[in-house]
Amino acid sequence: MGNAHEDLLRRATDALNQGDMDAFLAAHTPDVVFHVSGGNAMSGDHVGREGMAAIFGKMMEILDRPPSFDIHDCLANDEHGILLGVQHLSRGGATIDARSTLVFHFADDMVSEVWLQPQDQDSVNSLLA
Repeated sequence: MGNAHEDLLRRATDALNQGDMDAFLAAHTPDVVFHVSGGNAMSGDHVGREGMAAIFGKMMEILDRPPSFDIHDCLANDEHGILLGVQHLSRGGATIDARSTLVFHFADDMVSEVWLQPQDQDSVNSLLA
């Protein structure tokens, strides 16, 4: 078993994969900042739980099915966390399985900042253009 922040990241990922946005958002501080890399419709800095909810809502609108994330490994300490895994995205009948890294900062035992970086940014950009 990992530390409390590792458990938090795993629970938040499980909630997202199950479509439980309330539980997913509750794992984040009210002023969380979500940095999405790339040059696509999802890219940019999304601020606050409302900003996160909006970007995930937008993803739900344009994707064929909700995105999911399979964790390969999860590392966390008191200040930082890292998820390594595969993000599954499908749009217009095309599907990609994007190996991705997420980096986290923690505050008050919640996620306060997130950076999402897929290994093949060009494929993600094309799918989400």
